[in-house]
Amino acid sequence: MAAPGRRGAGLVRAALRVWQPGLYATGERVTPLPSLVGCQRRCVSCVAGITFSGPRLASASRQYGQGSALDRFLGFPESDNSLTSCVPAVSMHRDEQDLLLVHHPDMPENPRVLRVVLLGAPNAGKSTLSNQLLGRKVFPVSKKVHTTRCQALGVITDKEAQVILLDTPGIISPVKQKRHHLEPSLLEDPWKSMESADLVVVLVDVSDKWTRNQLSPQVIRCLTQFSQVPSILVMNKQYLLAQAQPGPWEFHSGVLTSQTPEEICANIIREKLLEHLPQEVPYNVQQKTLVWEEGPSGELVIQQKLLVPKESHVRLLIGPKGHLISRIAQEVGRDLMDIFLCDVQIHLCVKHLK
Repeated sequence: MAAPGRRGAGLVRAALRVWQPGLYATGERVTPLPSLVGCQRRCVSCVAGITFSGPRLASASRQYGQGSALDRFLGFPESDNSLTSCVPAVSMHRDEQDLLLVHHPDMPENPRVLRVVLLGAPNAGKSTLSNQLLGRKVFPVSKKVHTTRCQALGVITDKEAQVILLDTPGIISPVKQKRHHLEPSLLEDPWKSMESADLVVVLVDVSDKWTRNQLSPQVIRCLTQFSQVPSILVMNKQYLLAQAQPGPWEFHSGVLTSQTPEEICANIIREKLLEHLPQEVPYNVQQKTLVWEEGPSGELVIQQKLLVPKESHVRLLIGPKGHLISRIAQEVGRDLMDIFLCDVQIHLCVKHLK
């Protein structure tokens, strides 16, 4: 976990580099990677800095469902403003996160547990609900479909109860998966999640006039196959923690998600690409993490290369004078600071994939 001393005001610097044949240059506080040193490249470089203060300090003491009515959905009395347990941060170090995931659960004498699968059509709001319930944004959210590419796990622990949220990709048909060349995980993970579910929360986008009056055929088929699993619509006032049954916890109370820090970062970057790039462009961007390390002052230093198949898409991702890629890096930095509770330096390199 990030040390308490790192929870003060922070600085995000986005060093943005776009590699093309020609001259090599670097942005502020960027150490050239060995594989890039000596290469003849022309670089378009800019640096954007943002200072965080108050909101950052508040995030350290955030609670599950804070600032919303979701604590009632979880099953706490109206007299409580939110859950009593503070939301843990996610360690920026993968080995620490892995160690925490295998750590023996620190459960009380009479533990209770509930595995909840969030099921619905693509873009129904499953990840948004998961993030609100968890009290911290660990799952990517976008207006575009198929933002969630595989099953992700979040953990809510309060008193003797533990709720495990399984955020699944929007359920699709085999025909659509084949037609659009989508990853097998988009087709398989919702069904696999149901095998271990204690409860299914079915989400319906009521703002969509085409879908709000009925469930998708794929959702109905899945619910029918797993008819032994209780299911509810999210509009129903069911209480998740109250439904938890006696049983040992699966995770230590310090676990917020099963994702690795690198996976969280890659997903957040992809979320911003989906949000800011049009049509098929964000789906064709390949991501490669080059550097993930702790800096001299305890900050998290990340360098990720974004590989784009077309020259026109490279220019589109950079934006006029590098403004778009700068904005993406700044938004990613804000989200990661809230997740890891430490200072973050994020460097995004855009390169044409030949």
